[in-house]
Amino acid sequence: MSPKMNVRHSGTYILPNLLTAFNLICGIIAILMAIENYSGGITDLKAYTIPAWLLLAAMVFDFLDGKVARWTNTVSSFGVKIDSLSDLVSFGIAPAVLAYTALLHEVALVIKVVVCFLFLLAGAWRLARFNSETTGEASAFFVGLPIPGAAAFFATLLLVTPSGPERLMPKFLGQSFSAFSPQMSGYFAAGILVILAVLMVSRIPFPAFKRMNRRNLVLLCGVAMFFVVLRLILPWENIVFLIVSLYFFIGLFQYFLNQVLKLHQKNIIHLLKNKK
Repeated sequence: MSPKMNVRHSGTYILPNLLTAFNLICGIIAILMAIENYSGGITDLKAYTIPAWLLLAAMVFDFLDGKVARWTNTVSSFGVKIDSLSDLVSFGIAPAVLAYTALLHEVALVIKVVVCFLFLLAGAWRLARFNSETTGEASAFFVGLPIPGAAAFFATLLLVTPSGPERLMPKFLGQSFSAFSPQMSGYFAAGILVILAVLMVSRIPFPAFKRMNRRNLVLLCGVAMFFVVLRLILPWENIVFLIVSLYFFIGLFQYFLNQVLKLHQKNIIHLLKNKK
């Protein structure tokens, strides 16, 4: 093998790890900015816009590093480990810090600590289970909500939550569904974090989008065009919130539909046995 080929092979290993490093950098900057903006009281959520977008950028880098590693056939044990550590920082610690500093300040201290701990523990559990159960082959589904998805949902929720003395539920078309006091809003955010933690450790399958055939590409292009048109009447943060919410809906709807079909199949089998 020529030296030129060796250099090229070495470079292909660097690229996915570099993307992983960008993921980690985004998470660390988001944490530092959240701590810098923390005042101990009701905060202006506009100051958390950049940290929230940084979490979404980290998710993009996390998606790309795995794709690049598979495309270049440079998946390595080191890459898997550093990717998991980066994910724990960017999608576990960073959302917990953002939640603690931005939305949970009116919640009792014990509840704040417990909720953030549960979210972080569930994220670490989800990463460890994924690494222990993965076979190296591309799967159509994730078992349980992937930790980047949980972080993305919280980040987009933070982006679409209006700022001001009163916290509101996410706005849609410029209007809010209902107004909450700061304390009620804090407990609402705490409940969201608990739900995300439960979904991460669950066995509910969520789409992985790792197998991209022609049909999936056409569907993806159609969905992308729909959201581009929708951008004419909605700001970007609402668009991203809808995309992440759609991902949740697809996973949960498919799971409950499968459960209903299984129950219906069992009932049919039971009736057939009774007829015999």
